[in-house]
Amino acid sequence: MKNNVTIKLFKHSIPIQIRYNDCDMLGHVNNAIQLSYIESGRVSYFEKVIPNNNFQETGVIIAKTEIEYFEPIFLNDNLFCATRISTIKNKSFIIENILFSKNKQKSIVKSYAKSIMVCFNYNRNTSILVPDTWINKIKKIDGKNLTIDRK
Repeated sequence: MKNNVTIKLFKHSIPIQIRYNDCDMLGHVNNAIQLSYIESGRVSYFEKVIPNNNFQETGVIIAKTEIEYFEPIFLNDNLFCATRISTIKNKSFIIENILFSKNKQKSIVKSYAKSIMVCFNYNRNTSILVPDTWINKIKKIDGKNLTIDRK
């Protein structure tokens, strides 16, 4: 997958502060911690795209997450988490994240994650359609590389 991961596809990114206790005995960020970094990116993306959303009525559940680790992340890396939505279906969408380090010469993708998110109404305890208002807002950020498959 690494050859297909292009930072240019991602229009939203945030800096990640690496804490000393995020690192394991080998001196690199523990793989499980990377999921927390990805969660931070996802939350920031939602805050930007659908601010003030009532997540009790139009929320999300993570149905599946896959992560590929390409390079170790070290304490002094200048780390960022980029987020995008690549595919929208009827009740779910695919959100992708990359963790990458950036220096003056280049950016290096450290890991790639892909999650299936299901839209969910917590008050009714049921899955719901991806709201059209969300789709319109997502299109503004990820429209060029967004696939909508609502059959």
